[in-house]
Amino acid sequence: MAWFRIEDSFHSHPKVKLAGNAATGLWVRCGAWSAQYLTDGHVPLHVVADFGKPREIDALVAARLWVPEDDCMLMPDFLDYNQSKGEVEKRRREDAERKRQGRNKGAAGAEHGPDGRFM
Repeated sequence: MAWFRIEDSFHSHPKVKLAGNAATGLWVRCGAWSAQYLTDGHVPLHVVADFGKPREIDALVAARLWVPEDDCMLMPDFLDYNQSKGEVEKRRREDAERKRQGRNKGAAGAEHGPDGRFM
């Protein structure tokens, strides 16, 4: 699982105030989507349209919380606060390897009773 992070002063940032509550909700929802699907702050237009209304989308662009690209909206500061796809994938590989080694170590050192169960 990846996390979508925002700083604790986000609520009072001038861009957030300009965008308004409804647009900010859309921004947070799309940020969480981007973190889940590891898109590094790029949110496809079909996702944006599914989650938000045109006035909310326009408010995020006007507040410069989103930058329109050809087929998506870019969250320009996403990677300043969140891990990149490469970082998340590396952490997942390292976690999986650490867990694999722990399972192997645990199984090798486990004692079994006469009935074959772990003691």
